[in-house]
Amino acid sequence: MLIRRLKAVGAMALCAAILLYGGIAFADSPCADKAPCAKATKCGLCDRLFHKTSSGCGLCNLCAKRTECKTATGCPPSGMTDLPPNAEPGECYAKVYVAAQFKTLTERHMVQEASERIEIVPAQFKWVEERIMVKEASTQLEVVPAEYKWTEKTIQVAPAHTGWVLQNAADCANPEKLARGDVFCLRTTPPAYRTIRTQCLAKAACVRSVTIPAEYQAIRREVVASAATTRRICTPAEYEDIQKTVLVCPERIKWEHVICEEKMTSETVNKVKSALQTSGYKPGPLNGKLTPEDWTALTAFQQKNGLGVGKLSYETLKQLQVSMQ
Repeated sequence: MLIRRLKAVGAMALCAAILLYGGIAFADSPCADKAPCAKATKCGLCDRLFHKTSSGCGLCNLCAKRTECKTATGCPPSGMTDLPPNAEPGECYAKVYVAAQFKTLTERHMVQEASERIEIVPAQFKWVEERIMVKEASTQLEVVPAEYKWTEKTIQVAPAHTGWVLQNAADCANPEKLARGDVFCLRTTPPAYRTIRTQCLAKAACVRSVTIPAEYQAIRREVVASAATTRRICTPAEYEDIQKTVLVCPERIKWEHVICEEKMTSETVNKVKSALQTSGYKPGPLNGKLTPEDWTALTAFQQKNGLGVGKLSYETLKQLQVSMQ
């Protein structure tokens, strides 16, 4: 019996010493004040020495007041115990309803994928003037007729001669002394000439080669200025921003540390009403009492800020920045 007690005392001392210097060996124990308590089911060495209880890991649960554990999603656990956990004398607790918390997210969705299309760019034409040959150059033979010219020519039509000429005058001797009275004279008659016009050949007829030039004509015609091509047109993807509401934390019931009735002074009530009015809500007049109108405004404030609804809790006072005397 003594040995068992010594064993228990030694184990308790060892557990306390380790927790005092950092709790390295019991980092996985729920006694460590950390959040979130993701490994609350594991216990340290001293927990194995002393049986684990329903409220924690045996004698190692030395946490006087643990912070509320949160799950991996950031929401408090949905379950709740029959009695408020870690309550101290003089504190008041009440079950409150915490509405579900939502948030609006903007998601970008693709409504049309990026695409590509091919477009044909038609050919471009223009009008031009061109000089084209309508008849080729050629040669032909041509007869050049003979050329003539007129010349004057003097020809002798009677030769010169000497003979007796009968004259009435006696200017010459009568050689025969004719009985008649006529006188014959021996005369020399010069030759007789006559001028005539004759046509003579100046240039003989010939054949020559004549070149006939080509014939051209100016015409207008349509020609290709730029050939037809293709081009790729890329259409970017189209997106649309869609707002959706997602659930952050589901609705739940939890224990909330509330103001005890004897501590609910008229001064505190008026501070709460003033804070609600400053926050944009419409409470009742400052009469030191919470009226249904005040509860309507308070409930709206608690729902907007994710607080427990139905009671005036210390968490609500903290959000309203109201301090109690």
